[in-house]
Amino acid sequence: MLTTNLQLWESVQKTDPAYTKKYTGAGGFTGTSINPTYLHRKATEQFGPVGTGWGYTVLEERFDEGAPLNLGVEGQPLVMSKIHTIKLAVWYEVDGKRGEVVHYGHTPYVFRTRHGIQTDPEAPKKSLTDALSKALSVLGFGADIHMGLYDDFNYVEQVAQEVEIETAVNQVEAKERQKAEAQAWLDEHIRLMNESVNLNMLAGVFKSALRKLEAKRDTAGIKRLTLAKDRKKAELEGQEAA
Repeated sequence: MLTTNLQLWESVQKTDPAYTKKYTGAGGFTGTSINPTYLHRKATEQFGPVGTGWGYTVLEERFDEGAPLNLGVEGQPLVMSKIHTIKLAVWYEVDGKRGEVVHYGHTPYVFRTRHGIQTDPEAPKKSLTDALSKALSVLGFGADIHMGLYDDFNYVEQVAQEVEIETAVNQVEAKERQKAEAQAWLDEHIRLMNESVNLNMLAGVFKSALRKLEAKRDTAGIKRLTLAKDRKKAELEGQEAA
């Protein structure tokens, strides 16, 4: 039974980095995409088998005409770009209650590439996947990516470590190994701070390490790092005053 309004969201918002990849879209836009089958598995884990605990219905499907792709000179037909559009209703059950989310998916069907005008026969399938992923995102699936958290390398690294522990055969051993690695990493950054020859160098090492510790919510590590920084800062300021 859901105990808070955010319980579903918080249980599905974290994305395993192993099922993501970077992409570059039109105009140079970059982002992170999620493997759609991974999302389907997460929905099945949350609601039950597709068709029983959750599913979807195609409400509308069409081809939308866009801008011309050529000039349509004599002897050459005028070709218009086309976008395949699908409207999808995704239903699910939580605590015996049925919910529904409606969303759209779009895919270029007729378009121009550097190789000329192309037609994608798999556009309907891609639009279905697009609409389904968008509908699930409204429920919180993959929310960390859609909220921009995947732009922070430290966050992605932290999630990867959490997933490693969750899926490890020996979770205790995995935790101890990660703890030892984190300790060695912090020791190294404190050493670098202690070897800083000026305040700018000290600040650079401190800020870089602090971002990672904050992503891990490592309060003990933050305290140790800050104390080491303050000691070195006082030392460097004393040297400058002399």
